[in-house]
Amino acid sequence: MTGVGPIVQDAIDLMNRGSYDAAMLPTANAIAITTAKEAGKEAAGELDIDRFLKDNWPLITFMGMPRALPLPMNIPFALKRIIPAFNSLHGAPEIISLVVNRTLQLGLMPAEFGFNSTGTFEIKSGKMLLPIGLVCGLLGSVIFQPANAGETIGDEYWISISDFKMFVSELFGRKDLADRIMKFYTD
Repeated sequence: MTGVGPIVQDAIDLMNRGSYDAAMLPTANAIAITTAKEAGKEAAGELDIDRFLKDNWPLITFMGMPRALPLPMNIPFALKRIIPAFNSLHGAPEIISLVVNRTLQLGLMPAEFGFNSTGTFEIKSGKMLLPIGLVCGLLGSVIFQPANAGETIGDEYWISISDFKMFVSELFGRKDLADRIMKFYTD
């Protein structure tokens, strides 16, 4: 099984260039690898990934979507055509699961989605725009997972979790640090 370090580094490089749509593929791949590691499987299925995202939802939202609250929302028609089950209102966890799983299936972020810099979900021109910080939150869910302890990337790579800016290689597998930081801000 491939390590997630180089994949996380690739995603951060793409984010640093402003290519958030492109960063979704390595991010989704890192989630799939981490999920498979945790489940002791060769490959993760959609349900495994949905469970991983649900289990890590507090960290994902804390790091990547702290202001994205106006959900559930009505899903654009283009998404309803892709996934017939999305013919009713859905919340952010279901939407993010759809984006991650469809990105893995297609090998790129679905055209019905995009990113905005407002920090909220929006529907514009028939597209669902996601908070730009989402990629960072999803990467955080991978980086802090105990299954990824011992992974490393270049020394110049860092990630922010609230006011804390830290080197990524020091955070792999350190869920305890993420929990302490979140507790610091929520208590």
